[in-house]
Amino acid sequence: MRICFVTGTLGRGGAERQLIYMLRALVAEQIQARVVCLTKGEAFEKEIRDLGVDVDHIGRSRGKLSRLASLIFNLRERPADILQSSHFYTNIYAAAAGRALNVPSIGAIRNDLSSEIKSNGAWGRWQLSLPRSQIANTNLAVERAIAVGYAPNRIFLVRNAVEATQNDFESGHGRKFRLLFAGRLVEQKRPELFIELARSLLRSLPDFDLEFIIAGDGPLRPRLEGLADRYQLRSDIRFLGERAIMADVYTQADVLVSTSAHEGTPNVILEAMAHGLPVVATRVGGVPEIVQDGCGILVDTGDLDGLVNAASTLILDDRLREGMGRRARIHVMNEHSIDHLRKRLRDVYSSVLTRDWSEHGRSTRSQTAPF
Repeated sequence: MRICFVTGTLGRGGAERQLIYMLRALVAEQIQARVVCLTKGEAFEKEIRDLGVDVDHIGRSRGKLSRLASLIFNLRERPADILQSSHFYTNIYAAAAGRALNVPSIGAIRNDLSSEIKSNGAWGRWQLSLPRSQIANTNLAVERAIAVGYAPNRIFLVRNAVEATQNDFESGHGRKFRLLFAGRLVEQKRPELFIELARSLLRSLPDFDLEFIIAGDGPLRPRLEGLADRYQLRSDIRFLGERAIMADVYTQADVLVSTSAHEGTPNVILEAMAHGLPVVATRVGGVPEIVQDGCGILVDTGDLDGLVNAASTLILDDRLREGMGRRARIHVMNEHSIDHLRKRLRDVYSSVLTRDWSEHGRSTRSQTAPF
């Protein structure tokens, strides 16, 4: 069984982290996997190679046709049984190469679909329609794909996974109470709302020793630092920048706050829940599917008052906060483990190959049978 992943980047991001988890799952299943990437030398490339997975590059030219030609040439040299895209914007490469070589392709829907189609402009609909199958990480994206005409039997829900953690998170007693924002500092994440939240909570709860942590980097950082300066909050807000390892950050926090305008299934929320943190988050994308009752508090997008009220509730009620944290960890370990991902991928590939054999016969690409 040979799976070739087509990915746009191997920088530190949620889709790239999920690619690594998928590769670990396939290695554990003794399924051959490799990666073809448009970029070279990025953060996760070494980690992938350390798994024993090859990484090839096809991004010397920025033209789509040249990249597609390079991908097809690569696949003729090193055939695959399934081409799987890791990003929505690389679906078209996997799909076109798959059609040229008579190999089944699986696209990726990593967000809420609507925002992905919009951000891809004229190519958006093609990124959805061209792959023979699609993997989405939220029920919302599955429903939206079906609503615009994608065949229900060709789209699969594969939830994001996180690694199991030790139950070693700290109690907040005897130290600062820390609220954490983790993620890229870009417009989608609305990190300015976290600064506004800090300002409001410091005013409304002056007797609490509160600290606000921002873990992540991006183009909005200078603006956010300027906003913190204007509000005279630089002693209360810590900018950690990008962190390769987040375990210590989660362990030292008490609540995760997510302020995004749109999302798929955010890794940072799953990771925080795996570390026993309750979540205050905006009700977007697949967030309600993971922050279920008893694991956190959801508010409407852009609702600063809602964020303040939810965070205040968790700050003031130790029993509620700790109970939510315990339930959050149990939920993630039951529904989003690497073992769960491994089984789900096996089912998806079996279904894709069985259907491909049924529709196209053995073809000339491989004699590998379905699972």
